[in-house]
Amino acid sequence: MTDLAIHTYTADESGIFANAYLLQTPHGVVLIDAGLRVSDGHAIAERAAALRGPVLAAFVTHAHPDHFNGLPYAVGDDVPVYAGAAVAKTIAEIAEPKREQWQPLYGREWPDRYRVPERTLGDGVTVELGGLRITLHELGAGESHADSCLLVEAGTERAAFIGDLAFGDLMHSYTADGHTGAWLGLLDRLEQELAGVPLYPGHGAPGDTSLLSAQRRYLLMFRQAVLRIADGRPALADDQKAELTALMEAYSPQAALPWMVGLGADAVARELAKGAGK
Repeated sequence: MTDLAIHTYTADESGIFANAYLLQTPHGVVLIDAGLRVSDGHAIAERAAALRGPVLAAFVTHAHPDHFNGLPYAVGDDVPVYAGAAVAKTIAEIAEPKREQWQPLYGREWPDRYRVPERTLGDGVTVELGGLRITLHELGAGESHADSCLLVEAGTERAAFIGDLAFGDLMHSYTADGHTGAWLGLLDRLEQELAGVPLYPGHGAPGDTSLLSAQRRYLLMFRQAVLRIADGRPALADDQKAELTALMEAYSPQAALPWMVGLGADAVARELAKGAGK
């Protein structure tokens, strides 16, 4: 992109392979997402310092800890943090419950503090930073309880940062928020709106709208399998989750983190039992 270099920090498996993007311009650095662990946040800060420009701002694409947890360590308190209004509200609601859920597993790597984005943006609002035009599109519930997409423009070039709306083939998808029907609708919408725009996902390598098509196929397979195995019930037994996991591993044998399949099984079973998105 003209006057812009996109640098990617990707966490290891313990950090759920989450991407953070540092957009380097002649005027400074803009951060998109901030990782899961304390060490991720520090590593992102080191990457930003190596780019030898001031950090102008940070953005959070959606309300999941592997994208907002690292903020207090990645950027200083003087750096403004932007997000869609629904994303910021959801972060404020879930940050403490997520800490209670996951800190016993992560220990000191789970942050003991968090930052709620204070610069909240409405749908379609554009922020100009470092010669970039960054337009936020609020999308509502999809992969998370509150998703958004950032369209970045530098001159005539464009790139879209789509959060976790598509995982590529790196890992199994997170479905535990139970909005797969709405998620499918977002994929249909964005496949039209982002045609021809390079896409940068929250996990996995950049691509084009084929990422969205592949994600649609994965979700349809997941939902069909849950619908058959659950047979109208709002939860799966352990052996049924094992069956579902085996099916999804066979469908996507290259994908890491198969434990994610069982993690989301009950949420999707409840969603389907209620008739959502049928």
